Amino acid sequence: MNKLVAFSDDDSTFSTEEEEEDERLLTPPLDIQHQTQLDKNPIEETLKEIDWEFWSKIISDYHHLTQSEIRSLSIQVQHGIPSALRGTIWPLLAKKPEAGLQDRYMELLKQESVYEKAITRDLHRTFPYHPYFQSNQGQEALFNVVKAYSLYDEQLGYCQGLAFVAGPLLLNMPEEEAFCILVQLMNRYELRGHFTPQMDLLRQRLFQFDGLLEDYLPHVHRHFNEQGVKSNMYVSQWFLTLFAYKFPLNVVFRIYDILFIEGFHCLFRIGLALLSKNQSTILSLEFEALVTFLKDDMLAIYNDDITDLLSESYHIEISCRRLERLAKEHQNETARADTEAEMIESLRQKNKKLAVSLKNVTLESKNISNEHALVASELITKKMELARVHDENDALKQQVTELRKVLDVIPAQIESQVQSDMDKLCHKNQKLTQRNAHLQDQLADMEALVIEMKMKYAHSESERELLKQKLTDLKRWMNNV
Repeated sequence: MNKLVAFSDDDSTFSTEEEEEDERLLTPPLDIQHQTQLDKNPIEETLKEIDWEFWSKIISDYHHLTQSEIRSLSIQVQHGIPSALRGTIWPLLAKKPEAGLQDRYMELLKQESVYEKAITRDLHRTFPYHPYFQSNQGQEALFNVVKAYSLYDEQLGYCQGLAFVAGPLLLNMPEEEAFCILVQLMNRYELRGHFTPQMDLLRQRLFQFDGLLEDYLPHVHRHFNEQGVKSNMYVSQWFLTLFAYKFPLNVVFRIYDILFIEGFHCLFRIGLALLSKNQSTILSLEFEALVTFLKDDMLAIYNDDITDLLSESYHIEISCRRLERLAKEHQNETARADTEAEMIESLRQKNKKLAVSLKNVTLESKNISNEHALVASELITKKMELARVHDENDALKQQVTELRKVLDVIPAQIESQVQSDMDKLCHKNQKLTQRNAHLQDQLADMEALVIEMKMKYAHSESERELLKQKLTDLKRWMNNV
């Protein structure tokens, strides 16, 4: 692993990781024995490695731990909280929420939120490949928690990243507890400032991360500046979703473990560790490929081994004083930018007023010129109208002449056409009369034929009756014989 430069307590000198122990980290670096154990099983704990007695004590008596036990807890967290216990340990680490919050959650579920359509629209884009969150049960739970928070914090409402923060909680605890921990993350862990309309706290943390990047990885920082890559292009995704947007959930759970015990500043170290591990690749890429790599491929080098990532992050020493200094610099820059913006706006308003005055003077001058030109224009217009009237008069005379010619020709044409049509109609009528006579002759022949057929039918019926009578007589005779 590359040696990272770290600040000393007074921030006036630099020291390497080997020269000074990181006393400011709540979670201390692993010793060699612990590191070896983690390397053997980087992702999932085995039953053999879990100290169930220790975790049982944490659960039963967390608020009365000694300093050494807190240090032991920090070391155990580096191994990862046992999956079966996360739903119990996380609420302990996050501290007790306000009384009655779970009851408040049940009341909020009964209310309607103006953000329901937006939340529903975003559900299928939240953990799209996780079967639980693509099931009706998972989507309903995620919808309930995010909707309830939008009602709980009406000033903030809903932002898409909230679902990514709530999702890992729902995979480890019931939704009412997940809601309470989400409230703790937003308030006690100060994530709320990431989702406000101006995102003031997120902007500050991005500025702090840029400053830390320049301190620890100056080559990467310079390369980013040369390529035009800003922290909001990749770090904001990490901070808004607590790495849940792209990272596997088993990795996200381990990050949550550290977050709950250390607070948000652990994300600075994790981000710096990721960039440090991928430094050679980053320096070889240009803008488009670099941004894609930063968003999608940073964890590939670890082969999803979160233990290596966390171990490397623990060895990055960040001074609280340095973070405070960066925060103050950001505030100063923001204030300066606001002042400059106000000055620019003031100048813009003055310029706008001067422009209006100039426009009025110019308009008055134009009005005078227009009044002078108006008379000449009206004279020209009248002359043009007179010429147009003469032209229209000539055109109308020409039309009258042409219409007279047409009227002279039309009667003869109409008479000729009528005569022709009459001849055609007479000829057609004659043909129809002849055809009608022929049809009447055919009808008379058919009627005669029908009469003849009826007579033949009557004769045949008479003969049939006669034969029938003879047959009857014959039968009687045979019966008598």
